[in-house]
Amino acid sequence: MNPPYICNTYNVKNIMFFVLIASIPAILTEFYFFGIVILIQIFLFIICSLVFEIVTLKICCKSIKNNILDNSSLVTAVLLGLSVPSSLTWWMIIFSSFFAIVIAKCLYGGLGQNIFNPAMIGYAVLLISFPLDMSSYHKESTKLFSLDDLKISINKVFFQTKKNIILNQNPDVFTQATPLNQFKNKSRVFYNTSSEHIILKDEKKVIFSSWNYVNISFLLGGIFLLYKKIICWRIPFSFLFSLVFCSTLSFLFSKNFIFSPFFHLFSGGTMICAFFISTDPVTTSYSNIGKIVFGLIIGLLVYVIRTYSDYPDGVAFSVLLGNMLAPLIDDFLNTSGYGHKKYERF
Repeated sequence: MNPPYICNTYNVKNIMFFVLIASIPAILTEFYFFGIVILIQIFLFIICSLVFEIVTLKICCKSIKNNILDNSSLVTAVLLGLSVPSSLTWWMIIFSSFFAIVIAKCLYGGLGQNIFNPAMIGYAVLLISFPLDMSSYHKESTKLFSLDDLKISINKVFFQTKKNIILNQNPDVFTQATPLNQFKNKSRVFYNTSSEHIILKDEKKVIFSSWNYVNISFLLGGIFLLYKKIICWRIPFSFLFSLVFCSTLSFLFSKNFIFSPFFHLFSGGTMICAFFISTDPVTTSYSNIGKIVFGLIIGLLVYVIRTYSDYPDGVAFSVLLGNMLAPLIDDFLNTSGYGHKKYERF
């Protein structure tokens, strides 16, 4: 064995376990605001993900025990359950899990071989295939820890009752990432000197909504991951810097009314992207400078998609585009692994 001798503090199983621990604050926060339906969705995502991976490993004649015990499927399932609206039915969960585990992970060779983030593949497929369902959401739960909440949650997931579903209305509070679409449309259509105060009022609803607290819970989980050195600071900080920098410039100098930097930071899927999604070690750049460039690109893409596209949040597409660019970033920066010489580009 030749130097350099590199000793990893954590193995894959431990890393995934700490990610699950870091997601607990977000799970508890969403459970507090949206009820038992969140726990049911996460549980279904976990079951479907494990079943799909076991079946695929069996077909490919690979070791089921070694691959299942790395906890990677659990992380994918939990992140999907925390990302999607609370109005999805059971068959959509199965559909999303299939693409996340079988298509985005197993068909590429399993963990470490996939080029796209599995959770974001599952989310993007739902967003493209079922835009109406991904744009509807339920009111916050007012009967926490009750039998009624359990019954309502079961009806939502398995029978899809339309009671308490808000779609294209004027809710009192914006509660999920997807309802930001309504606010974005208002800022485009109704912007003038007389309606600016209305848009500002709607922005305050989003800022002080339950999703604001969910983002804070993801931030706390991200700080824990940084403290345990599970993730590197370069991607989260460069991502947040890019998003804040772009939104600040637009907010200060744009003629049209644009969302404030605080709005971009604590709405939608900003924090889960910064600390849980974009930091996936498999689908990102592996060099230090490459990680910074990767985070800057994703932050820019999130800002552009949120501001100028018809999609309410640009996290999924931004991460997937960043995954596509990751090998190009490393190649362009001319990085090389241990034992390999840097080559001359020209």
